[in-house]
Amino acid sequence: MNKFKYIILALTIFVFNIHSISADCTEEALKEFKGVKDEYTVKYEFNKSTQNYTIYFNAPLPEKFYYQIYTDMQLDCSAEDNKTLKCINFPSGNYEVVVSGITEECNDSLKTIKLKLPKYNEYSEDPLCEGIEDFVLCSPTYSKDIDYESFVSRVNTYKKGLEKQEEPEPEEPDQTIIDTTIEYVKNNLVSIIIVIAFIILLIITIIITAKSIRKSRRLE
Repeated sequence: MNKFKYIILALTIFVFNIHSISADCTEEALKEFKGVKDEYTVKYEFNKSTQNYTIYFNAPLPEKFYYQIYTDMQLDCSAEDNKTLKCINFPSGNYEVVVSGITEECNDSLKTIKLKLPKYNEYSEDPLCEGIEDFVLCSPTYSKDIDYESFVSRVNTYKKGLEKQEEPEPEEPDQTIIDTTIEYVKNNLVSIIIVIAFIILLIITIIITAKSIRKSRRLE
């Protein structure tokens, strides 16, 4: 069974005048927390050089409601400002962060945040990831287990897909020219038919005349 130290993060950074707490949250306190509940957020950034995380705990009312977390490690935290706590070198793992009241009017747990910090993806350093760092399998924080053979296969498939997308598409005729031609034919259809009929008649006349001349020559 793991041994944990129950740490109230507020106490490590901010100095509050906290009295002995024995009361549940009053309706007024609950209403006040409801108004800022969505602003209590936990965000993280991955540090590739240390392969650990930096965590940012945002607390709009740190003097009334603050974070609690179970951990057996020594926290390295500092105040970014009077509402944001920054903790560095957080290892990968699953954490449960609780926002609780810390006043005489309220000491209940009010919000629970599940924090999942993926382990470092060593495949992100593979030469195959060069140039495709945005591919999911090349992300330093890709968390699913995958064997190297499958990794290589999926990376190659992804690269082939990129190459196909980059192939130039065959040029299509200028749509403006096509539209103009169609419009011209529609507007001059009668004249075009007359000209075509005249050309056909002319060709037929030439053919008949040529045959007549050849026949006349044979009779001579």
